[in-house]
Amino acid sequence: MRFFWGGAVFFAGMVISIPVWAGWLSSAPCDYGSSERKPEWVDNPGYTLSGFQVGVGAAAKEGKSRDEQRAFSENEAKKHLVEHIQVTIKAENEQSTRVSNQSVLKEASSKVTVSAEEDLRGLKQQGYWVDKESCMYYSLMVISDESLKQAKHEKTMRFLLGKFKERLEAGADEDKNRDIIVRQQYLEEARALLSDIDFAALSASERGMKAIYTKRLEEVLSLVNSETSKAKVSMAIFVLNKDGTLNADVLGRMTDQVQSTDKSTARLMEGCSLEQDCISLAKSHGYTRLTLLNASSQVATSQMGSLKGTLTVTKTVFDIKTGKKIQDTEKASTQVIGWAREELDWGTAAEKAMQSLK
Repeated sequence: MRFFWGGAVFFAGMVISIPVWAGWLSSAPCDYGSSERKPEWVDNPGYTLSGFQVGVGAAAKEGKSRDEQRAFSENEAKKHLVEHIQVTIKAENEQSTRVSNQSVLKEASSKVTVSAEEDLRGLKQQGYWVDKESCMYYSLMVISDESLKQAKHEKTMRFLLGKFKERLEAGADEDKNRDIIVRQQYLEEARALLSDIDFAALSASERGMKAIYTKRLEEVLSLVNSETSKAKVSMAIFVLNKDGTLNADVLGRMTDQVQSTDKSTARLMEGCSLEQDCISLAKSHGYTRLTLLNASSQVATSQMGSLKGTLTVTKTVFDIKTGKKIQDTEKASTQVIGWAREELDWGTAAEKAMQSLK
């Protein structure tokens, strides 16, 4: 009895993997062994074929029929070829840099893996060979670089179409995104994504949809832009929290509470750390007023060892043109108690403080 192994290779200028098959094989002669000499690709992990990606699979006799061996070895070759075809789609390669939002670029740069046989329609058996002595059945599966390139392109287009639909839905959903500026940004991202999609590479049901998607996008953009123009003659809102006590979710809920009482307000999305910077930023967006919330916290330890957190929030409304206060600054403070800092519920404290400011 002898120990045999097979190999799987991925042609991309280097060997990607060398899977191993092992089994106890009968020393009996094989009545359907190949008469030709052992091909170069058998037992050769370094084998390459110009213009093709290559995978090799092997199957021991072990009670299998000839057809079963062939099917098993082909499946092994397919599996090891497909497993190692992974492609990272980079922004500068397949994705347009016209999408300005960095989170979209990051998503578009994420790994797109061609990992299912249905993605590789050009996959085919290039050859087979059976060892006369061991009856080990070897199969060579290949896919052309051109077929793989097309598979990658098609999957990338499906990826971008999915991101377009996400952005369009987010920009159109006023209930989920009450901030007009945020919705407008989603829609601009959707427009950039739509221009990058090659609809000819999509399924038959999607190929004729570009005009419909374009019309829908422009309709929603028109509505949101109209709302934005109205908001720009009114109020912007921003929360300063220099000590970093409040997370983004709490800050967002604070602005939501202001917006719930005044639909013409819109949250400033860019960051500003100083009062004058916030006023200048609001002015650059065309707002005439700015509501500036300033949140600060203090934590003290009681005689019993518990922690008492105090959150102070001030609310100031500025006239953007003059940079002066329109009304006196309002102030509210609330307290929370816990035995550890992570137990201090600053979200509840912020909510109570905002209710006091109304």
